[in-house]
Amino acid sequence: MAQNYYDILGIGKGASDKEIKSAYRKKARKLHPDVNPNDASAEEQFKKVNEAYEVLGDAAHRKDYDQFGENWKHADQMRNMGGGRGPGGMGFDMSDLFGGAQRSGGFGDIFGGGHAQQRLRHEGSIDVSLDEVYTGVSRRVSLGSAMNGSRTLEVKIPKGVPDGRRIRLRPDTNTELTLTVNVRPDPRFTREDANLRTSVSVPLLNAILGGEVEVPTMTGRIALQIPSGTQNGRSFKIKGRGLPKMNSEEYGDLYATVKVSLPESLSARERELYAELRDIRMGVATSTGAEQNSADQIVEGAAE
Repeated sequence: MAQNYYDILGIGKGASDKEIKSAYRKKARKLHPDVNPNDASAEEQFKKVNEAYEVLGDAAHRKDYDQFGENWKHADQMRNMGGGRGPGGMGFDMSDLFGGAQRSGGFGDIFGGGHAQQRLRHEGSIDVSLDEVYTGVSRRVSLGSAMNGSRTLEVKIPKGVPDGRRIRLRPDTNTELTLTVNVRPDPRFTREDANLRTSVSVPLLNAILGGEVEVPTMTGRIALQIPSGTQNGRSFKIKGRGLPKMNSEEYGDLYATVKVSLPESLSARERELYAELRDIRMGVATSTGAEQNSADQIVEGAAE
């Protein structure tokens, strides 16, 4: 049995767009692969949360889902009408034109038979990846229906576009289309405006002695030199390696947070060396048998 998208996001059917987005972000942060490495269950839930948001975060998809449930993808056929959806998850059908349009007057106003034509206003959403935010992208969307004809519009999404930004198009004097941009989560980065955050795994000895680690960026991996004694959780700022700032030539910064990784297994020699290192750090003398015997006597005496 298909799971209810509202239940997946933990919201009611009457939730507002703002509540849907807030619930999605909360769930996505909690279940993100970076937060739950090697957790197959969390990864599966993360995918379901994304799937739920792709439907409920799109006004047209949500409308179809509320009406037809798990068969929402076949809404057009079930309504026995034409119309289609274009690339990027965008599309309109007759219910968009007559139900979602804001207008006054009757059908004559739409088809030109009335005394005055009112502007038809449509709303939808369009999904983009973080890479498309970095480069900017153009998408083609289909607007219309089999009854009223359809046309394809080109939507230019600028570099650095924020999540939730509304893009308004007026293909003619009587039509207005507003698209809300949804930026999909990226497993590599967490976005903070134009800044990005990422985690880098650093072997224990590299953190202790210093060394070079690879850091992912929007244009490929780069080498980062970390100093000796780097603590777990320390962040390094890499200037200008974030996202472009919208309508600007400037870029945000990238913050790489160190996650120190411990060895999962040790050879006998490695264990010996680590034990010796521990003794050195604790100031325990182990160089002669006499010193060891003396230490044993002290322990035994304390136990009495």
